[in-house]
Formats: sequence, C-alpha cells, structure tokens
Amino acid sequence: MVTNLLTKALRELCAQAVKDFALPTKEGQNLRAPRIVNGFLPPKRSGNGELDDFPFVLVRPEAGTGERESEEIRVNIIVGCYSEEFDGYEYGINVIERIKEKICTLPAETLDNRYQMRYPIKWNMVPEQPWPQWQIDMETIWIINSPQNTDNF
Repeated sequence: MVTNLLTKALRELCAQAVKDFALPTKEGQNLRAPRIVNGFLPPKRSGNGELDDFPFVLVRPEAGTGERESEEIRVNIIVGCYSEEFDGYEYGINVIERIKEKICTLPAETLDNRYQMRYPIKWNMVPEQPWPQWQIDMETIWIINSPQNTDNF
C-alpha cells in the first residue's frame, strides 16, 4: 500500500508539473498536456474514437528494498511524446526537466510529508526511438521510514 500511495503522490506532482505544457499529438488532434498514466499504457485501441496515448507521463514502481527501519522504492517516470520532426525527443527532455525541477524543489526533498527523495535522479534516452513517438525514462529513488515496533523495549 505504501508503494501505491507513493506513486499516486508522484502522479499528482507530475500532473502539476506539466498541466500547462501543450505538446503535439497525432494529425487531426489539438495540442494538449501529457496524460498522466498509472503503471502501464492501456492495450492498443483500434478506431474507437479515443485520443491517442501520446503525449503521456507514466509513473511505474520498478523495484523496492525493505529493511527494518525503512524501505527504498525505485519509481520510473516514463515520458512519451509525439512529433514527426527528428528533434521530437526535445519535447520529452522538456517534460523530464519540468518534473525534475518540481521534485528537486520539494520542501526538505520530501513528497507528501513522508517520502524522502534520494539522489541521483537518472534519466535515459531510449536508444531505439520508435519515430514519430519519442520516449525518455527517468529513475527516482524514495525512502520511506517504517514505524518502529516498541513492544520489545
């Protein structure tokens, strides 16, 4: 449950970071802010009139390590943008930078008063870009302190 609450708080942070950032979509659709997605993109749809997935910001827990006093959770933030230009990856970099700035300016580097961000924040340009769709992955690390059992004291 702690991991799910962390990713929910991160989705809210990402939504704030990109809410006014209009990005290109497939032909025939207007510019719009990236859609915030929990975990995974939905299965591909065919001709049902729904909007295309791109642009999106996907928040996915990738791994965790638990100890008695705390838990470390790695959460990837995956940005997908659409552009028929060969510098379309720059849209993804701009989105990543907005989110990274929002994370790095958290008071005491703490999200939702309980999730402590740890450096480094890493991002990776996916080498094989599926033009005209562009993807950048960012890895974040969060520490959650566990309540201490005081029954044995």
